[in-house]
Amino acid sequence: MHTLSPSDRTADPHEPGSGRRILIGADTFPPNINGAARFARDHAVRLARRGHTVHVVAPASSTRASSGYEHFDDVTLFVHRLPSLRWPLHDWLRFVPPWEARSLVRKVLNIAEPDVVHTQSFLGIGRALAIESHSRGIPTVATNHIMPENVLDYSGLPKAVQPALVRYGWNLAKSTYARVGAVTSPTPIAASYLQQHTGLDRVEPISCGIDTQRFLPKSAKPARNSVLYVGRLDREKNLHTLLNSFAQLRNGHAATLNIVGHGSEREALEHRAQQLGIAADVTFHGLVSDEDLVRLHHEATVFVMPSAAELQSLATLEALASATPAVVANAMALPHLVSDGLEGYRAEVENPTSFTVGISRILEASAAEYQQHMRAALGRAAQHDSHHVVARYEDLYDHAANLI
Repeated sequence: MHTLSPSDRTADPHEPGSGRRILIGADTFPPNINGAARFARDHAVRLARRGHTVHVVAPASSTRASSGYEHFDDVTLFVHRLPSLRWPLHDWLRFVPPWEARSLVRKVLNIAEPDVVHTQSFLGIGRALAIESHSRGIPTVATNHIMPENVLDYSGLPKAVQPALVRYGWNLAKSTYARVGAVTSPTPIAASYLQQHTGLDRVEPISCGIDTQRFLPKSAKPARNSVLYVGRLDREKNLHTLLNSFAQLRNGHAATLNIVGHGSEREALEHRAQQLGIAADVTFHGLVSDEDLVRLHHEATVFVMPSAAELQSLATLEALASATPAVVANAMALPHLVSDGLEGYRAEVENPTSFTVGISRILEASAAEYQQHMRAALGRAAQHDSHHVVARYEDLYDHAANLI
């Protein structure tokens, strides 16, 4: 397995910036597509646009390390890719071997020489970075995107030992985050959940934020009934509930369902759509361009998020920023985004009929009622605008530095 050394650098990583030199540690990062990877990428880009020099350390897509400039939107970041292995029970998830993580992270710290470190998890790179930056007295902030319960499907371990695995995961979180100057999580409920299971004194709820200007708000209710889902097609997203709900909906409404994203469940979901007799009205788009995503949001009458495991849901926020009412599972962080009758409706978890009721109410809304949903959606999205988010993190970086 190839290890990282200064000779791996393909360019000078100390290009001057007017702000701090910040190292972001991510255990999932593009080309991975998920909420944690999306936040790490977007936050790094936002910081760079504000004049900071930003480095990212993340798993490589192979067992070879690399270190050099990568381009995201209009920004160039210096990304250190650590050698990784694929988790055998997951389609794309990769991890840096824990017996190598700390030594590799030490080399990245030597190269990046950060003023502040921002880790994104209590596992793998995130844990190694928290330990090593603490030992060097580098101001460190951590954002938690993970609940141990959510990784059980990919553990491969029998159910009898899973409670012990969850306890072990929370103990790792506690020991990791005890080393940092500030801990955040995307929503109040996620912050409270983390405090409850780790005993940490304070977890700051800070939204992952969205770039609201990227999404074109619709001006009126679309002429055609279009239901939209955007996200991973994995088990915890409860997309069978969405398909069953859409099958019920089709009995009373002419509508189409657009599903954007990829994941391990796609084949099973396509088969289920065939079984339900709705395949002709369901389109699985896979991954789409930013332009096509904006268009699909603009054309959607209603957005649906059936997952019960969302610590925030950037996909739902993007729908709201497009002025699209949403129907969401009444679980975890989603109730913070959607109130019944305002931005849309909440539905009972894994209850297709409950989702059908909420979707139908939006499809049947008058033009005036739909405009009210649109205004509420845009108002909620504005509360999560990325300009506010990045400024709050800059304040936390200053606070963490003052603790050293």
